[in-house]
Amino acid sequence: MSQPCQRDFCKQVTVTMSSCCLTELPREVLVFILRWCKARDLAALASTCSLFHQLTSDEHLWKYLCWRDFSIDQPELGPIDKYRKLYTNLLHRYGYMLGVYQSQVAPCCGLVEIRYKAGSLEGVHWEPSLEQNILAPLNESIVFTIDGNEEPPKCLCIPHIYPHTCTLEIDKRKGVVTQYCSNSGMHVQKIGDHFGFNTLDLRVEPRKIYLTFLNEVIGRGLSHMPLILPTPSDVPDALKAKDGSIPEHIMTPGLFQGTYGSHGLELILFRYKDENEIHGHKVTGDTNVYAGKISVKILLKYPMKLSVEIQGSISALKDVQPKISHTSSELCEQVFILPADCHKASNTPLPERCKARFHGFGQVAFLWFQNPHFVPVQVIVFNNDLLGVLWLELEKFSLYSRIKKEFTSNILQVDQSVV
Repeated sequence: MSQPCQRDFCKQVTVTMSSCCLTELPREVLVFILRWCKARDLAALASTCSLFHQLTSDEHLWKYLCWRDFSIDQPELGPIDKYRKLYTNLLHRYGYMLGVYQSQVAPCCGLVEIRYKAGSLEGVHWEPSLEQNILAPLNESIVFTIDGNEEPPKCLCIPHIYPHTCTLEIDKRKGVVTQYCSNSGMHVQKIGDHFGFNTLDLRVEPRKIYLTFLNEVIGRGLSHMPLILPTPSDVPDALKAKDGSIPEHIMTPGLFQGTYGSHGLELILFRYKDENEIHGHKVTGDTNVYAGKISVKILLKYPMKLSVEIQGSISALKDVQPKISHTSSELCEQVFILPADCHKASNTPLPERCKARFHGFGQVAFLWFQNPHFVPVQVIVFNNDLLGVLWLELEKFSLYSRIKKEFTSNILQVDQSVV
């Protein structure tokens, strides 16, 4: 119903209610009024009289509540035969878990999406491919399901590999979901067997490390911390044009996957600290720089425009000193050349031109995050979906590609300053 029609309808309801008893109102008017009630109020109304018992059982009403409270539009019921059952049995208890999370399997962590599918909720673990292909889609695996057709709903860990019961709880104030596994030992072993992580293939070493730490936490309670993904609207107003548009040299925040040498591909969340800096936080980490730590800082006030001769030599690039820019002369499209003596892990072809180039800092550390410190880097913005980081001291080049998948929005919008 459109806004004007809704206002007119509300006026009509007000006039009608002033001249008659509530129960004398037309059925469609009463159902419309009930759309404004909370689910617990509908349960109370259902016990007052036969009329409200009928009205509160209206399927269109409960279908609307699924959308209003949990953003589930046109839900496929699956084996569940009623929207009311879907809401009262599944969503009322577990629907607030819907959204994106960072699983706390330190130091690696993982990206988990809790989504609705055909009468159930399922926790999906998303991870980059084993190949160094930043353009490849993320791999998905189901880590738990909540079956809404069971009363009460049945929670299972890794249902397609080795189904066993688990318990899921949510702290609505903090938005944290905790998963308690009933058979943690077999849980980890079966994952390793299923995906072939128990081999000598060096590419799976990061996965082996992840499973080692998962084994330590899944039994006593694995925490999934809410991860609120930024949108283009989170670009600071100071960086936008007068008409509100975003200049092409300014990247919008979001989730990327990037190359980290022997650690393979990792997930990085780039978001604005303020109009001066963009910080790339690790969603997944490694045994050097842990998940949740800042990997890259982009200094937007320190752009640069470099000649082909300087770009061709790492030693020459190291001599380029940061200089604050008060004009837009250095914020322009320019030629890009990767130095011949610089190692590039990804096989993805590099563009020959970039939209902008900035000074920045990247965080490095020894094993187990010993002696962490920031070193100078240069950040190359090829386009809004592709950027590179030139690690000057390491003489290495990392490439990052935006993850364009649409994830389930978090129902609980908690405050979050860091990942």
